[in-house]
Amino acid sequence: MSNKNINHPIVSLATRELEVYHMLAKGMKTSEIAKTLSLKANTISTIKKVIFRKLGITSIFELYKLSENTKN
Repeated sequence: MSNKNINHPIVSLATRELEVYHMLAKGMKTSEIAKTLSLKANTISTIKKVIFRKLGITSIFELYKLSENTKN
């Protein structure tokens, strides 16, 4: 992450949240993420809600846009 993104909300994400964020940004479904991380789908759904709240977004589309804007 470059210096211009230091104040970006993504830096507020915990390690697990960041991991799920990247998987969501790649288009993975909740069930796929749960299987990959050996967690329950409900756990991933909860993490997803926390991510949305911390980033101030309300949809997966906004997450996609955000992830595109934070690359490089």
